Amino acid sequence: MNLLIIPDAHANPDYDNERFTHLGKFIVAHKPEYIVCLGDFADMPSLSSYDKGTKGFEGKRYKKDINSCIEAQEKLMEPLKAYNAQKKKNKDKQYKPKMHMCLGNHEDRISRATNSAPELDGAIGIKDLQYEKNGWKVTQFKSVLTVAGISFSHYFTSGISGRPISSVHLGFTLVSKLHCSAVQGHTHLYNHAEQTRPDGQKIFGLSAGCYSHPEYSENWCRDTEHQWWRGVIMLNQLDGEGYYDEIVAVTQRKLSREYQ
Repeated sequence: MNLLIIPDAHANPDYDNERFTHLGKFIVAHKPEYIVCLGDFADMPSLSSYDKGTKGFEGKRYKKDINSCIEAQEKLMEPLKAYNAQKKKNKDKQYKPKMHMCLGNHEDRISRATNSAPELDGAIGIKDLQYEKNGWKVTQFKSVLTVAGISFSHYFTSGISGRPISSVHLGFTLVSKLHCSAVQGHTHLYNHAEQTRPDGQKIFGLSAGCYSHPEYSENWCRDTEHQWWRGVIMLNQLDGEGYYDEIVAVTQRKLSREYQ
């Protein structure tokens, strides 16, 4: 069993979505059984609290954000649809991965907007992103998805305050605090650490970086984006108990070069 991790992609109308075509071709080439997106697939700058009331907020509109997210999904899935169309024509077995979408704090901007302005309830909603329509099984923001003994969430919290777990060495902190194999996005940094349980089972913690556009820069992250790692991660030959035979980190730069 192989699993592909797609970290925070931040589909944003101010940046092109060609990176999703590259990733779609990579998916068809490697055919992971599972695809897990860690959230913030949609950026939703029109609902950003950081830009409200500023000059930079002008011109940012909800429908543009939604359309960018839908287009990103279309580009991601187009190579798969073309592959399956050919397989169907030849009466061969089609490739149908199990796809999971963990909602992030950027998607949650929609829920926060409707909470703070009840008149928007019913007018806008998470459903506008069309995740389920495009084949994703959705895990709610801050909830945990478990696949093959590995826990996935946009970020994990600890303590009674429920604050996000954070650290310079986040992979080590995740596996130490949660005592299980755990993968998150959110920080956009790549950090990986492993431990062994008393029963001998290997477990790991992974902060998976991001898959945002290489020129992506918004007010909330200004002057820090140069620290980010951009790419996707493959976990190969999962044992069902939270570990793998191989972990492969593939940079966005390589995907754009080899899967145009």
